Amino acid sequence: MRIMKPKYRYCLFFFPSIFLLFTMFLISSCEKQDIAFGTGFIDNTITNLVLVDTATVNIASVYVDSFVTSSSQTIFAGKYKDEKFGTITSRSFLQLGIPAASSYDIPNGSVFDSVELILKLNKNFYGDTTVPYEVAIHQLTQQIAYRTNQYSFYNNNSWPFSNTVLGSSQLVISPSTRDTLAIKLSPTLGLDLFNKLQNKNDEVSTVDQFLNYFKGIAIVGGAGNNCIMGFKDSVTMRLHYRKPGVFAQNAIIDFGINQTNFQFNNISSDRTGTAISSLGPNNRIIPSSATGNAGYSQYISGVVTKFNFPYLNDLYQLPNFLKIVKAELVIKPVQNSFLSYYSLPLRLRLNATDQTNLLGTDLSTYVGSSSTVQYGNLYIDNLYGTSTAYTYDITSYLQALLVSHSDLVKNGLLVLPPAPNTIFSRLLIANGASTINKTQVKIYYASVK
Repeated sequence: MRIMKPKYRYCLFFFPSIFLLFTMFLISSCEKQDIAFGTGFIDNTITNLVLVDTATVNIASVYVDSFVTSSSQTIFAGKYKDEKFGTITSRSFLQLGIPAASSYDIPNGSVFDSVELILKLNKNFYGDTTVPYEVAIHQLTQQIAYRTNQYSFYNNNSWPFSNTVLGSSQLVISPSTRDTLAIKLSPTLGLDLFNKLQNKNDEVSTVDQFLNYFKGIAIVGGAGNNCIMGFKDSVTMRLHYRKPGVFAQNAIIDFGINQTNFQFNNISSDRTGTAISSLGPNNRIIPSSATGNAGYSQYISGVVTKFNFPYLNDLYQLPNFLKIVKAELVIKPVQNSFLSYYSLPLRLRLNATDQTNLLGTDLSTYVGSSSTVQYGNLYIDNLYGTSTAYTYDITSYLQALLVSHSDLVKNGLLVLPPAPNTIFSRLLIANGASTINKTQVKIYYASVK
C-alpha cells in the first residue's frame, strides 16, 4: 500500500487563544497523546498539520551470516525447539590455565580425592525451565588457536572434542535458588593431574606445555534438553586432595580460565519445517508476505527483521507538502507469539543499514541536551494483548532519507537487541491486514494551506 490520503488535517492559527484550543483538540484526537511537535513548522496563519498513518512499511526477515561470540563473558550450552524459529543449539569452548606454583603445596603422603568443574549461573536462560537441564563436559582434541587473519571467534566456529564424557550433571532450573553448578569429572584425569603437580612435571610448568597436555574443554547440553543455559566465564576446575597429619587436612588447587578471548560459543539453527526454512547463505532475505505476514527477529539464531519505506517520496505528491514534523514507528508483535517462555526482548534498537544488510548506526534521540540510543519503550498490554508495542521516533531518519533521495527499497532499519550475541529472546513482528495488530509508521507533516 502506498501513502494514502491523509487521515487528519489540523490548521494552526497565529492567535494564542485559538492555538490553545487547537492544542487541546489535537491532544484529544491523536492516538498517541504525548507527542511534542514544537513550533518550528508554524507558518503564521496558513500552516496545516496532517497525519498519515497508512504509509507502507516493508517488512522482511534477513539472514545473519555470522557474529562474534568470543569475549562475551557468557557461556551458552543447551538446545531448545521453537516451532517458529526452529531448533537452536549452543556449545561452548574454552581453555584452562595452570595455577601458580606458589599457590599450592603437595607434601609427601598427600592423597588425591576428586576433581570437579565449577560453573556459575548468570541467570540467563531460555526455553522450558520446568524439565531437568543436563550439561556434559568433554575434552578438546585440538588446542584452540586463531587461524590465518582471524582475531575473534564466531557463532559458526566449532572445535573438535572427544566423544568421551569427562563429567555431567543435571539441574532443575525452575524453581531453583542455586547460583553454582559443580560437575564431578573423571577421577582418572584428576589423579593424573595430581601426580603431575606433585612431581612438578613439565606438563604443568608452563601454560603452553599444559595446553599441549590438556587442550581445553567443550561444554555441551544434553540431548533431552529444551533449554539453553547461560553461565559466567569465570570457570574453575578444582582438584581436591588431603594432606597427611594426625587429622587429614583437605586442600584444593584451582585451574582458572586461561584467555577469555579464546572462550566462544558455537550457536546453530535448524529451521526445518518453519516459515523461514529457506533462509540462509543462498536466500538472504524473505519478505513478510512469504512468511505469514510476520517479520522474524532473533539475531543470535541468525535472523533479524528489516524495515524500509519504499513510498516515502510519495509525500511530495500530497497537497502542499512542506516537511515531516514528526514520525513514529510502532512495532507490534504478532498476537499470542510471546506466550509461555518465549519472552519478548525488553529492549530493541533500530540500526540503519543498506543493501548489504550490515549493521550501521543506531537511531538515537535527544533527552535534554544528550543523545541516547532508542530502545523502543516496550509497553505490554497484559489485559487484551492488542496494544503491546515498541515505539520509536524516526523523524530525523525519514527527514534524512527524503533529503538524500536514498534508495528506499535497499536502505532501511534493522531491529535487534543490545548485546545481541547474548540474548535469545525473540520477536515475531506483525504485518497483517488488521490495523489492530499491525506494525505501522505514523507521519505528521506540515503543509501550506
